Amino acid sequence: MYRGAPSNQREARLYAVSQAQRAEWTRSALVEVHYRALRYPPRWPQEPAREKGIDVLLAINLVRLADSGRYDVLVLGSHDTDLEPALEMAAGLGGAKIETAGWAGAKHLRVPPQSLWHTALDAADFVASRDRRQY
Repeated sequence: MYRGAPSNQREARLYAVSQAQRAEWTRSALVEVHYRALRYPPRWPQEPAREKGIDVLLAINLVRLADSGRYDVLVLGSHDTDLEPALEMAAGLGGAKIETAGWAGAKHLRVPPQSLWHTALDAADFVASRDRRQY
């Protein structure tokens, strides 16, 4: 899981929620949570905080993991087209098979001329995967 981390000083409640989610999600050894601090603009809270660098971190790790020889398949769940060069590089390494996943109806990531397997998730998948805990 890759996500922006709220500031404890600026958004204490959201920070606490994100830490509680991280603790719950990482109870499984299969889950790693990677945070990058959110960037707060000078006009915050009128302007929202933004994730900066999380897509670059994900791209670097995707290529590194694809080249490691430790995985048969890597699945990237995203619609961020900025990640397509990393998908192309990872798929071209010849190690792990690279797949994508995302919401049905949304444009999915592509690496022409290669054909990556894509899993389209629908409303039922969303409901089934939703974390209903109150953090």
